[in-house]
Amino acid sequence: IANSELHDLEGMTGAEIKALPEHDINRGHLISMDRFSLLAVLAAREAMRQAGLSCDEGNAHRFGATVGVGFTGSYATEQTYRSLLLGSAVRAELFTGVKVMPSAASVHLSLSLGLRGPVFGVTSACASANHAIASAVDQIKLGRADVMVSGGSDAPFAWGVLKA
Repeated sequence: IANSELHDLEGMTGAEIKALPEHDINRGHLISMDRFSLLAVLAAREAMRQAGLSCDEGNAHRFGATVGVGFTGSYATEQTYRSLLLGSAVRAELFTGVKVMPSAASVHLSLSLGLRGPVFGVTSACASANHAIASAVDQIKLGRADVMVSGGSDAPFAWGVLKA
């Protein structure tokens, strides 16, 4: 794993995604994303492309998103703790709250894809993605949306999470 902060951990095995196509993400959105949100947005874009779906002004209110997460913004959280407790920072960075909230990935999907239907995050430990998908099915069955982009995303490659 390339993150130098993680090299001192024993038994580290991971499937790291090294090169992410961030170039087509709105810069304003990108600076407010933790890695789990970025991965969710990239996966959702690919899923929409493969499914041949497009969201536009005429149907945006019928497209929604639910994303399940277990560790919300673990890297951003750890960096904030380090800067506040070990560094000279007197307050958290501007977008820390946005990066670590459980619904962050769903919100970023909505912003990136233009979704205007039901958008919410689901967090229930290891079952988060399954619950998000079931919740998406419910939204469609209830007639609240025609299309729900759903799944799970986590990026717990932070020293404090993995050391535990």
